[in-house]
Amino acid sequence: MIKLYNFGQFGELPDPSPFCLKVDVYLRMAGLEFETLSGFDNLKKAPKGKLPFIEDGGKLVADSSFIIAYLKERYGDPLDSQLSIEQRATAHAFIKMLDENLYWCLVWARWKSDKIWPQLKESFFGNLPFILKDVVAKKVRRDVINSLHGQGLGRHSEQEIKQIMAADLKAMSDYLGDKSFFFGDKATTVDAVAYGFLAELILAPLQSSLTQVAKGYPNLVSFCHRIQRIYYSAEG
Repeated sequence: MIKLYNFGQFGELPDPSPFCLKVDVYLRMAGLEFETLSGFDNLKKAPKGKLPFIEDGGKLVADSSFIIAYLKERYGDPLDSQLSIEQRATAHAFIKMLDENLYWCLVWARWKSDKIWPQLKESFFGNLPFILKDVVAKKVRRDVINSLHGQGLGRHSEQEIKQIMAADLKAMSDYLGDKSFFFGDKATTVDAVAYGFLAELILAPLQSSLTQVAKGYPNLVSFCHRIQRIYYSAEG
């Protein structure tokens, strides 16, 4: 059976990482059986030092994009096989926008915002011994903020970051329209990826100023709740 290594439960979401979450929901959408092994200690054995990674028949595959590509090659492509060339190109563009742009907005909201930091610190590092908690949390936060600055987004003001994120969200909202999923009434890979990021903004327990921007798009909010109901509700 496929083993998915992630961080673990985050409120009503199975993980605080959008990359872990998108793999989790992809596996569910594709109907693949898997078990989850959760914990920050997974980072120590992660092939690339990051989560998620999967183990399948003794083979380790790291990075969410490579994991999904591997699963498609190994088990077939039930989600995207019917997509046209144009739809595949559109999906690729949306996925890259989420992975490479919206992701950093989410990172800023969680790690740089002084309003959210105390909640995140307790949520992510609360189980550490008291003496270690402050030291480890400060170091990780400093490293993340340095990465934000190096990437470029960390150099912008909060208002500018909201503007950047709103442009991405508007593009997604306009394309989704009143459809159930991005390409109609059937979930595809882009829906798994979109949920992975949008749910971390809309459904996660940490509610930042960027959350309110995301919640300003009712169809994206409904999209998150729809996937949550179908793939994570006991009644779904």
